[in-house]
Amino acid sequence: MIAASASPAGPGSLAATDPVDLHLHTHASDGAWTPDGLIDYLAERRFRVASVCDHDTQRSVAEAIRLGKERGVHIVPGVEVTTRWANRQWHLLVYGIHPERTDEAALPFQAVLADLDTTLSNLAADARGRVEDSSRPLPSLPDIVGERPMWPFQVLSALIKDGHAKGLKEAAELVTELGGGFSADEPLEHVVEAAHRAGGICVIAHPGRGDTVGEVTESDLAAILAEMPIDGLEAHYRSYTDEQTARYRDLAERHGLLISCGSDSHAPKTPVDPRPWRAAWCAGLLARLGFVVEMPPIGAAIWAPGMDPDAVVPAPPDTVSDDPAAAAPKEPAIPAMGTGKR
Repeated sequence: MIAASASPAGPGSLAATDPVDLHLHTHASDGAWTPDGLIDYLAERRFRVASVCDHDTQRSVAEAIRLGKERGVHIVPGVEVTTRWANRQWHLLVYGIHPERTDEAALPFQAVLADLDTTLSNLAADARGRVEDSSRPLPSLPDIVGERPMWPFQVLSALIKDGHAKGLKEAAELVTELGGGFSADEPLEHVVEAAHRAGGICVIAHPGRGDTVGEVTESDLAAILAEMPIDGLEAHYRSYTDEQTARYRDLAERHGLLISCGSDSHAPKTPVDPRPWRAAWCAGLLARLGFVVEMPPIGAAIWAPGMDPDAVVPAPPDTVSDDPAAAAPKEPAIPAMGTGKR
């Protein structure tokens, strides 16, 4: 195990090119990374800062923070909250709220996560009962759940492992056909208010995703900002082309919003490994989180097309579809644990 290298200016300072990834998942929701395995990966590749943002839970965050301190990786507490606004689900990354806080300001946000946990647990128990009552036993479910609370994603996973479905899409369709569900969300404005009360930072996740999550347009953003103070956009994301990154960076800058960078890695190579985004690309957000980022010299570009070697390259014009995200890594047909979308 190789510890992350320290920036010359100290642990709170980052060089412009220091690698960061502010959107990672673990087995606490629908991922397969264990906190130990994830921190090992990050430390061996000298990531300086990362954020564990599991869907609707912070169960892995405290352990990841502890392990990160031991191995030289600063873990920012985070969570990806499933919300609803304008009859649509939105995924909201909330940074900076430690799960073990007990002060009064943090209680409303903790209540949001507790409500989601209860709803998802009830949905899972209901789905399990419907599946087993349909003469489809789930002997693998206890091992899949382990010591975690049972959420819908584990029931869907057991359906696959026990031979009742070929994949998540088919498993989800079966649960729906049996009258069950697997989706839970909280009002976006309520989550933003609770997060801000606790000092959290609210960033719209993957606004350029062109799959079932749906893209966020400028008019969408303007309408949201007219009702609530969103803090930022995830302008760097694993499936973006340079054109998409430029679009969302420009949108964030014109609206005075912070910029985040995230791979949305759920497991090794699933859909991708953690990505070494440059600290300078999300310097404003890192500053709000307590870091000082050494910026490029005056006049030098912070980000420009071609700087990210892992950016998605669009298909040639004669083969590209009408979907601007067609060249991007394909997303699972159904969402993360407990949500209607991933």
